Amino acid sequence: MAVMSKMRDSMPVILIGLVVLFLATIIFDWGMDYLGLTGTRQDPVIAVINGKKIKFSEFNEIVDRARENQKAQTGQDIEDDQLDAFRDQVWESYLNQILIEKEVEKLGIKVTDDEVYNIITGENPPEFLKRSFIDSLGNFNRQMYLQALMDPRNKEALVQAEEAVRQQRLQEKLITYLRSSIVVSDLEVKQRFYEQNVKADAKFVLFDINTIRDDEVKYKEDDLKAYYKKNIDQYKLDAQRKLKYVMFRKQPSKTDSQAVYKSLLAINEEAKRDTDFVSLIKLYTNREYSERALIHGSLPYEAEIEVYKAKVGDVVGPVLTYSGYSLFKIVRDSIGNDEFVHASHILIPVKVDTVSALKIVNDIIDQLKKGADFRKLARDYSQDPISANRGGDLGWFGKGMMVPPFEKAAFNGKIGEIIGPVRTDYGYHIIKVNDRSKRIVIAAELNLPIKFSAQTAEEIYTAALDFAYIVKKGKEFEKEADLMKYQVLETPAFNEKNDFVPGIGMYKQLVKFAFENKVGTVSDVFPISQGYVVVKVSDATEAGFKSFEEVKESIKFAVIREKKYELLRKKSEGLRQKIPAGQGLDYLRSLDTTITISQTGMFNYGQFVGGGVGRDFNFNFTAFKLKVGEISQPVRGQRGYYLIELTSKQDFDTTAFNIQKSTIRNQIYQEKQSMLINTWVNELKKKAKVEDLRYKFYR
Repeated sequence: MAVMSKMRDSMPVILIGLVVLFLATIIFDWGMDYLGLTGTRQDPVIAVINGKKIKFSEFNEIVDRARENQKAQTGQDIEDDQLDAFRDQVWESYLNQILIEKEVEKLGIKVTDDEVYNIITGENPPEFLKRSFIDSLGNFNRQMYLQALMDPRNKEALVQAEEAVRQQRLQEKLITYLRSSIVVSDLEVKQRFYEQNVKADAKFVLFDINTIRDDEVKYKEDDLKAYYKKNIDQYKLDAQRKLKYVMFRKQPSKTDSQAVYKSLLAINEEAKRDTDFVSLIKLYTNREYSERALIHGSLPYEAEIEVYKAKVGDVVGPVLTYSGYSLFKIVRDSIGNDEFVHASHILIPVKVDTVSALKIVNDIIDQLKKGADFRKLARDYSQDPISANRGGDLGWFGKGMMVPPFEKAAFNGKIGEIIGPVRTDYGYHIIKVNDRSKRIVIAAELNLPIKFSAQTAEEIYTAALDFAYIVKKGKEFEKEADLMKYQVLETPAFNEKNDFVPGIGMYKQLVKFAFENKVGTVSDVFPISQGYVVVKVSDATEAGFKSFEEVKESIKFAVIREKKYELLRKKSEGLRQKIPAGQGLDYLRSLDTTITISQTGMFNYGQFVGGGVGRDFNFNFTAFKLKVGEISQPVRGQRGYYLIELTSKQDFDTTAFNIQKSTIRNQIYQEKQSMLINTWVNELKKKAKVEDLRYKFYR
């Protein structure tokens, strides 16, 4: 009874919580207007969807509500660096909501109050409402449920529940309406059975296009022009644009990096005062304590060197890792099965003169034998810039991490030994083996990722604003970027069909800007996933056709190919005519012993064909039209011309079809249904008039 009493007292919270979770699920899955939020104050319009104005405050409220729902479901808030992507997801859902809402209105689909009442009070209420009224034995306590519905304290929650049920029922009606358009014909079912169950086998002769050399084919200029005219649609050009752009990437600054480094320095001081490292990990990272093997190659060079110099019990760091800065508490040492080598090298590349390169190498080896410092000579002579700055030090490496000649020399060398010259594709190497070991360090890690701060984000945005302001005032885009040490990039030509800007990404507003402005026009600051971008329309090509001269070279190859096909057609036709009635393809061997007769093996209708044919539908479909023993006329395929002889084909099994047709029909129905909603929504989007101005208000 105590449990029931407690549940009854918490009923408003339970109902509200259930409704919130339910709404959070369906707003993303389906996109209906479950929230009913509208802008109430004068604020800017951030988008217009089929004439409906979307206000800044309205959309912000929807994003905030979705963010709260996400947190309620997962227990985690959206990170700041993921907020842009999350906002885009909400936008897509909200766009779907408005389009679907309007379409539902057009279709006249409605849900009455009586329907909602009957669903909520019926024998089997929606699962999201009744789940908290089910006891440990799985029985639904209907009396308690109805009491909760009648409780005045639940009035507000009940209103939300009614709206959720209304929208769920509306969704069901819409799906039922859309499903009514799905038709699976008997012909489709029979065709699917045929494709899955009927197989054929065939012999064939391939008259391969590659057996004719290009220089054996003769053509004239008129042939090229005739091909161009006949295939003019192949050379159609959509309107295209190019953009020059400067990208301002959202990435941590040196200040951000130093802040993390200093934080870990302070934490390290705590660790030195015998503070429990387990507690420090939980306190500063909110992660559980764990240990991992720091195998050679799993850390950057400097971090690995520091870790492997340490003893058990030492706290190492802060060191830069692949995921930020880390402190490592060395827990224990272990011995692995694989050996690792710590080596240094001096690299002298072989450019043209092998003798001169080898002379330099031998001179360096002589100096080393006389006691010269390896590290100094590496800095002076080595052409491997990264290791040269470290005195030739390559760090630790295992087998398979270096090119074979270098690896063999290093693993066979003794500690302290100078080995060389060793020749690889990179040049001549002089190698010094510093150490070898099977040791593996086991450590606990306290890691703090380097994130860009709000101040850095503001600085990046301000820099983009300043650049856009200056160049829009008439300063030359490229020259100003050069003065400010910004890199100017240019996109390849793109059209406006797929909303994609090469090098930048899928940004419809950027594409729209490019096609609505003249060459030389500079944009405002556009927010993108990587940060911000300022663009200039650098080139514009209007729709038309490529000229003959532009495509002449490619046409040569096409004409030569067509003439090869024509030669093969005549050859295959001639041989086909020589096969007497009643004879198979094998007869051709008596005419020409160089002819190869191949066999496909069993293959399905419309599927891959063996014997080297591959996915060649002309071959496949022709073969299935033949009778067993019949030879086809020449068939143009992807590799040349074929003569095909059908050697066997399974009969259509009517009994098996009758057994399977219900399953096949359902399979096709499910496939069509899974595509239905997305296709329907995408069609709504294609027809919609959407002006998306969010880029002006979010950064």
